[in-house]
Amino acid sequence: MTLPIARPACPGDSAELLRLRAQLHSGPDTPEPWHVTFLTEMRERLNTDPGLLAYVTDAGGGTLAACAIGMLYRAYDGPIYTGGLWGRVHSVVTDLAHRRQGHGEAVTRALILALQQAGCASVELNATDEGLPLYEKLGFAPADHYLTLRQPLGGGAA
Repeated sequence: MTLPIARPACPGDSAELLRLRAQLHSGPDTPEPWHVTFLTEMRERLNTDPGLLAYVTDAGGGTLAACAIGMLYRAYDGPIYTGGLWGRVHSVVTDLAHRRQGHGEAVTRALILALQQAGCASVELNATDEGLPLYEKLGFAPADHYLTLRQPLGGGAA
């Protein structure tokens, strides 16, 4: 299968990026303040912040079929982060009407390539069950002992 053509997202894609990203989280019922913040961030940072990378495929009529949004981070030079840079794929979303047509793979490949060309020795992501086969196809493997803290520390000083 020939993959659709992925292109870098531009500030004019912000509303469509929000539409797709809302599908990933909880649909159109995501909190309104989050919508405003996301739109503002995308409009201000796309194509101006070298740490924010986003790739899309077009569906025609001004809509997007898919997007992949990621970040480039500076850590420190070491065995995993050679050169001190690492990347993170924050979201990959394909519109329901365009799934199983290669859009997700096209945007994910474009994002990973851009992160690697920027100097990232490691690219990380959290996979959904649905996305796991694609990420494994692209060479991602589980990382041992990866944990996440999503709430404040409680009950004592660190």
